[in-house]
Amino acid sequence: MNKIPIESVEQEMLATWLDFNKYTFSAIRNESDTHSFYKWKIRKRSWCRPWIPDFVIILKKWALLFIELKRKRKILKSWKLWASPSVVSEEQKQWKEKLNELENVACEICYWSDEAIKTINNYEL
Repeated sequence: MNKIPIESVEQEMLATWLDFNKYTFSAIRNESDTHSFYKWKIRKRSWCRPWIPDFVIILKKWALLFIELKRKRKILKSWKLWASPSVVSEEQKQWKEKLNELENVACEICYWSDEAIKTINNYEL
């Protein structure tokens, strides 16, 4: 069975690559990864939105790049094949559209860290 890494592993791989290549970046803590109603309320009150892209990166040649990382394939869970949770929400599409309207700002949705790295390299050409 081929194991598919979870999104947090892919985020860590991208962050390691960005550090190694001396990019200025930040991951945006926006996921609703808690089942605690109390923690969810705190995040909501702090104006944290779950649909903002996962990373903001200052590119060396271009300007700002926002990246939303998604999972690529179906996953095996409890020996059953489940649909990948990699659905791009309408709010994420709106964020991408609005960010791409800005001068020297881009937003991309990438599946896996290797696609994100290729995207970064394409913007740096």
